[in-house]
Amino acid sequence: MKSSFSPLIRRIGVAFAASATLLLGGCSTLQPLPRLIENPQIPQQWGAHHSDNVRSIELQDWWQSQDEPELAELIEAAQNVSPTVATALARIEQSRAQQAQMVSKLLPELSATASSSKMHAPLYSGTYTQNQTGVQIGWVLDMASLSGVNTASARAQHESAQAQWHDARILIAAEVADLYHASHICRQQLELAQKAAASFGESERLTRLSLQAGMASNMALASARTNAADSRARLQQQHATCDIQLKGLVAMTAKSESDLEKLLLPVWARESTPTPFAISAIPAQSLAQRPDLYIAERDVLQAQAKVVQAESARLPRLSLEGFVGYGNFVFAGTTTNASTWTFGPLAVNLPIFDAGKRAADQLAAEADLRAALVTYQARVRQGVREVEEALVLLNSIEQRWLESRIIAEQARVALGSSRNLLQQGMINRLEYEDSQRQSWLADSTARTLDLERHRAWITLYRAVGGGFHPSTPSA
Repeated sequence: MKSSFSPLIRRIGVAFAASATLLLGGCSTLQPLPRLIENPQIPQQWGAHHSDNVRSIELQDWWQSQDEPELAELIEAAQNVSPTVATALARIEQSRAQQAQMVSKLLPELSATASSSKMHAPLYSGTYTQNQTGVQIGWVLDMASLSGVNTASARAQHESAQAQWHDARILIAAEVADLYHASHICRQQLELAQKAAASFGESERLTRLSLQAGMASNMALASARTNAADSRARLQQQHATCDIQLKGLVAMTAKSESDLEKLLLPVWARESTPTPFAISAIPAQSLAQRPDLYIAERDVLQAQAKVVQAESARLPRLSLEGFVGYGNFVFAGTTTNASTWTFGPLAVNLPIFDAGKRAADQLAAEADLRAALVTYQARVRQGVREVEEALVLLNSIEQRWLESRIIAEQARVALGSSRNLLQQGMINRLEYEDSQRQSWLADSTARTLDLERHRAWITLYRAVGGGFHPSTPSA
């Protein structure tokens, strides 16, 4: 059995190979899809100012470079539990499966078969049994040389899924960092709001005493009471803002509120400064690292593949089948062994009339390709705009932040002078309280710009791709 079955498999294999060589000898597999996108109006250099004095940092390591281990821990925790990241990972697995399907379509399909039947034969006055086992072979030959197109399309889809995963992680990191820094500044602002509320309360008390001594009016007391009530309301609002930000981090990281408070306590007590990073002076190099543009480019390549597929649907289709197996016949107690093989049918499917369906499919695919190209070019222009706007915003905030530090420092100097004047009896306590509040207000404004500065760097981080590298888009 074995000696007769193996040669048959070799013969059928040789027959298939010979047929493929004869039928496809004049065809060549299409190379991976060519790049259709050629310089969609990318400027030669950035119009907005960007500093060349900061060191270059790999953006995927930017969070670790900021000496904020708590931030890096929260980002990792949020990415691990993010449904957006999980969905992106699922798309990667689906794209891998589709890649495997595309490869499988290029190869013959083999399936094992086994059958047994018993039949009555009146002519021979008896029954006989027929048993058969074998391998069924089917192959749709690539007459239109679609193998390269299909595999390139599947590869583009897989690369797009990888970029979506990176984009999801970048978005989560930016959102966590925004909440992290907002919580940090909020706690500092809360401390200042507590001081301001206590100061306005003291001013109200002193004004009431002055009124009792005949040295202040009812209008002055009413104004002091209004300011004290307003400061207490602002303090409550600040409390609520800080609590909401903490609960936002709880939702994003899946950590308990008590664990987060323990983690962030040292953060709230220290100063935080963003680590600047340099971007490429050549816009094309920066834009090449944006996941959304990479995805849009993959969409163009997939749309082109669909055009080629629609064109091939109007061409003849050739399929080849075969069978090789072993069987036996049992009749009247006698067993007859036999091996069988078939080569064919070799079938040609030639489209003749379909009421214009295939032509319409091709026109639709070409329209989708044009739309994908326009979308890609629009995304490039939007990418340039986002980077330019981020640079303008960052430059503006950096200048305002420097001025706010000067104002806060001078307000502290003025407060020191007021303290000396109070000790010398040259001003009263009410005037000193007002000087304190002016200093705290200047400090509050500077801290607000601290947060805006952090956010401006995060915006630029996202605008230039957040460390995505198309050459190594792996999950």
